Amino acid sequence: MAIVKWAAAAVTLLMGLANLGQVTQDTNLRWQVVGLVLAVAALVAVVGLVAGRSWGRTAVIAIGAVNLVAALVAAVAGLDGWPVAVVLSSLGIVLGAVCTPAARSAVAA
Repeated sequence: MAIVKWAAAAVTLLMGLANLGQVTQDTNLRWQVVGLVLAVAALVAVVGLVAGRSWGRTAVIAIGAVNLVAALVAAVAGLDGWPVAVVLSSLGIVLGAVCTPAARSAVAA
């Protein structure tokens, strides 16, 4: 199940890069700050997941959920890119949920 962990990390990293792209768009400052904060949070979650920290899996799921809510708000606000955000955040949530924590996978082996 290590492939699921790496897939969750990759999707969360892509989500963070997409959020970082929000900073360069011509939107108001509020959306730029939200994009920057979510990008940094996604990077922290990926590092936690890859390093095998106990909070890494939870952080990936939480960042996916926050991104999903932000994508739906962006859809209502009429911003571009929200369909990609919905897909990436949904994938992040699902992959994070099925990802086996390192301690449990070591016991199962």
